[in-house]
Amino acid sequence: MLSNKPLDQFKEIPEIYRQRIVELNQQSFDELLTFVDIVPDDAFDLGFIQSNFARDRDAIIQALISHPDCQEMQFEIWDFPDPNMRFLLDEILKVLPTVKVQPDKKLVFMVRGVENAIGMTGEYPPMLVDFNWVRDAYPVMVRHLMLFCLPDYAITRVANYAPDFWAWNSGTFVFKTPVNTRDDAISQTLDASKGITNCELPEKQERIDLLKRLLIEYTPSNGREQTQEDLKTRIRVLNDLAIAYRSRSEYKTAKYYLEQALNLAKDDENLGDVKANILHELAIVERNLGEIEKAITLEQQAMEIFERIGDIKMKAATLHQLAGIYADRGEVEQAIAFYQKLAIFKGKLLLCTN
Repeated sequence: MLSNKPLDQFKEIPEIYRQRIVELNQQSFDELLTFVDIVPDDAFDLGFIQSNFARDRDAIIQALISHPDCQEMQFEIWDFPDPNMRFLLDEILKVLPTVKVQPDKKLVFMVRGVENAIGMTGEYPPMLVDFNWVRDAYPVMVRHLMLFCLPDYAITRVANYAPDFWAWNSGTFVFKTPVNTRDDAISQTLDASKGITNCELPEKQERIDLLKRLLIEYTPSNGREQTQEDLKTRIRVLNDLAIAYRSRSEYKTAKYYLEQALNLAKDDENLGDVKANILHELAIVERNLGEIEKAITLEQQAMEIFERIGDIKMKAATLHQLAGIYADRGEVEQAIAFYQKLAIFKGKLLLCTN
């Protein structure tokens, strides 16, 4: 949890970055300022700040706290990042007694991190079920304005799965993502020099979270017109998410993302190489799920495309997979045949690189 001196207690966002996100979202920011101003003190009210990246949310919080109109307000910022949390009100009641109320200042509570417990998939997360059960306790126990800072998917899930709690909502303030935020996320994930499979677990989880944020940003339902480059980025994000989950042996989740990527790429003739890579990755996943015939079919489809576009390196990768699959099945002659083809292609690959 964070309290008392918010700007000193989480990573300071440069002022120029805060100005940039406010200028991009001036109307939303002005509406947020008005909202925190008109809500009376000692009265419960509920609002949501919607922003898809944690750094942007921190910038919005800091811009709000430092604004001249908010100098007569006391902001308490609380982090509740536990993905297994079920009873948010219980956690709030643990920290409420520690708040040192400043005289003659309006108290505003800001909540971060609960998107981890809300989750991106699945029905009726336990925390949201509890929101509904205890919704009438909030005005009695909290008695101040609460602002939840969440990505858009989490807000949608609150509305869908905790409709009684959502009914308290008096304002949702939507902040668009600056282009440089998306670019930074891409450079940390898709364009990172170290592959996600080679990351340590904490870094891997951080990059998975960034990939999920990018997936939200590049989904057409977000209101953005989807260009060809956006489509390619979305497919890359899905593919990298699948590789990340495969590296954690979560093969069903990996398959889920790969099938989405394949569905996006299958009808576009300009995405042949992308489609082939997805087929190759999906074959690896199916092999690990024990679906050997599916894996063979997918690798053969991938190899046909790699042959057509002249990608010797990836054709060698498919040959290696096919050889391994047949070796696993005890079909020695087939395995040897593919290993022999692989040796030939490795020789060609060496010639191409020299």
